[in-house]
This record gives sequence, structure tokens and C-alpha cells, in this order.
Amino acid sequence: MEHLVAKLEGPRSLKWETQLVPDGPLQSRQIACRTLYSAISPGTEVAAYVGLPPLRPGNVYPRLVGYCNLALVTDVGTEVSAVARGDYVLTHQSHRSGFICAEEAVLCRVDKSADMAAVSTAYLFHLGYAGLLKADFRPGHHVAVVGLGPLGLGAIGVVSACGGLATAYSNQKDAAAKATEFGAVRCFRKDDPVEPVFDIVVTTSNSWDDWQLALKLARFGGTIAVLGFPGRGEDPPGFNPLASEYVYDKQLTITACGMVPNLDVRPSDIRFTIKRNLQWLVNLIQSGKIPAHGLISEIVSAPDLDRVYGRLADREPNLITAVLKW
Repeated sequence: MEHLVAKLEGPRSLKWETQLVPDGPLQSRQIACRTLYSAISPGTEVAAYVGLPPLRPGNVYPRLVGYCNLALVTDVGTEVSAVARGDYVLTHQSHRSGFICAEEAVLCRVDKSADMAAVSTAYLFHLGYAGLLKADFRPGHHVAVVGLGPLGLGAIGVVSACGGLATAYSNQKDAAAKATEFGAVRCFRKDDPVEPVFDIVVTTSNSWDDWQLALKLARFGGTIAVLGFPGRGEDPPGFNPLASEYVYDKQLTITACGMVPNLDVRPSDIRFTIKRNLQWLVNLIQSGKIPAHGLISEIVSAPDLDRVYGRLADREPNLITAVLKW
């Protein structure tokens, strides 16, 4: 059997690699899957595609791309108990036509009646959800979201579904309509007058200008949840990004987001894990409480990945993200 795997050999150099899967039975705790859909996470994937500085030291290329994979289980090992042949599952597998992985790599099962393309975006919502958890979000909180890419829209969707009040900040055309679709109560341009009234500010951008906006938006004692990477790919800012007038005088909390325990433990030990979080988000998507299809500008054939990366890198208007159909 052969699997096709997308791999970046260097900036703007995407190749399709054929991987041979040996014949024979699976190991006792392994599962074999055929990918149905995989969603593009533009921030991470396009940064790698265009060659932005890596977030961690080490070799940058070659590298796999993608981590939002929805697949059909085609075979299971003799000791697998969490899933069965014919189940649909979410994993962090890359953009690839199929794979073999450990049973523990399954993030959650998906009901057979679900809209599989929509559910493939669940982890994009999880990134915003993880940021809100880290910022100690509560129903009734006023939350500002800076940037209306998939992470910003996903954060707005979760805030709204959980009883918060989300305000969007974006200069995109038709930003207000898109933010409202996801549940925002207001939408402003980034250069509009600023009121420092927000309990939590979720920043999804790499821009220093957006970072300064986030500092201004947070109220006294507020929290900035950092989903973007301020300064990545930019020259040093023309202002102090930790200026005392913001961080000290307003007693701000600035928290990095994205690292969530991926452990199979009891809720009494760790309540919010990736697997429990994703199961909850998938349920919200299936019930229509968060509009996952609003993130999907297009569903395209998997071989179109390189073309979509180029369009995302060029910031094509109205292209939020795409889902690959395998």
C-alpha cells in the first residue's frame, strides 16, 4: 500500500512524497486510517511555507505540514479498545492520504452523522479555547479579539458559545459581517478610538502594531492571551513592547497559549485535556453552536495544497482557510 504525504523541502517548495506501508498485520495497539479531510491551519503552515523564522531551534526543512486530520479507521490491532474499524477520528496527523498510528494518538471519535469537513476544523477552535482557559475566562467576561483569521474567528465563536461578550478588531473588508456570524457583539477597525475595558484580549497576530493595540485594550488587571507571535518576521518595534505604562501601571497578565496536556488521566487529576476539549468542541460543531463552516472558504482536492498555500501567503481577500478533500 502507498500513502501520499505533503512535505516542505524549503520555502515555497512543496513536494508530494510516496510512502510505502508494509504488508502484514498491525502491531497490537496500532490503527490504520484513511484520511477523508484535513484542514489547513494558515498561521503555522503558511509561516513554514514562506520561510518565516522558526519558533524553535533546529532544522526547519524538510518538514511535514498540517495537524488537523479527520480520517476513517480501516483496521485495528488486536489490543485496540478505544476505536473500531469503521469509526471516524480526529488526530494530529499531517496532510497525508493515510497513516498508521498508535491508538493513543486519536484525539476523539466523531459521530458518523457529522459534517466531516466542518469537524476537521475543530482544532482551530481549540487554539482559541485553550487561550481562553489560560486567561481564566468566565461567562460574562468582555473579550477583545485582535485579528480575524481562523484563530480569531474561532476564539470569538467559543466566547459567544460560552456566554462571553466578544468584540473584534480587524481592518479586513467585511470584517463586521464575518465577526457577527461567529457571535461578536461589536467590530472595530484597529485605528478606531480605544477603550481599555476588556477583561481578556486575545491577540492572534504577529504584528507589533497589533501587539500595541492589545496592550491598550486590556483593562486594569486584565489578561492578554497570546496566540500570535509578536514580531515574527518583522523588524524591531518603534515602541517598548513591555512599556511600564501598560504592563506595570495596568498590572497586566500576559500569558502564552497553546500548550494543553495531552494525557489520558481522570478529570479529577486534570480536567481540561486536548482530548476532552476537542470532544466538547466537536459536540458544539455538530449542534451548530459554533459555525465551523464559516472558517472554510473552500473545500479543495488535496493536490491543490500548494496553490492554496500561495493564495494564503498572498493574503487573497475572503480566503480564510481551506479544507483538503482526500
